[in-house]
Amino acid sequence: MKNIVLTGFMASGKSTIGRELSAISGMEFVDTDELVEKSEGITINEIFARFGEEYFRDRESAAVAMAAEKSGAVIATGGGAVLRHENIELLRKNGVVFNLEPSAAVICERLNGARASRPLLAGEELEAVLERFRKRQPYYDNCDCKIYVSNSRTPREFAVEILEHMKSI
Repeated sequence: MKNIVLTGFMASGKSTIGRELSAISGMEFVDTDELVEKSEGITINEIFARFGEEYFRDRESAAVAMAAEKSGAVIATGGGAVLRHENIELLRKNGVVFNLEPSAAVICERLNGARASRPLLAGEELEAVLERFRKRQPYYDNCDCKIYVSNSRTPREFAVEILEHMKSI
């Protein structure tokens, strides 16, 4: 069975919807950010603070490669995993890539107050974060299917939608 791969900008719901997908499908859930933290023994915030973004991206690519080896798993990637083309190609070999696509308004609402837990938000104004979202859009567009996320539906509803798409693939 193919993996279900979730990509998307920070706060798009990858981990939350991924866990729900896992719960209703019985598929294993793998979060590449959690794999990085486990392998490094520190949080992503600490990795960014101590070693910088490039070091983190290298660890993230290793976690993506490990996750891509799975079969029949739900894989939630970090928001920047799409920045390296080889990550998406690895994930696509045995998976279907779904991009969770929030609007700018949804991102703002979800990120409001989340600065401490997100290393790329430290010291940034929301407009700069939205600019990063716009610049990454072409990378997020490199997916097999887009799921437009909003705050008006539950994670379970999005998970069911994704499973319905999987039936037709």
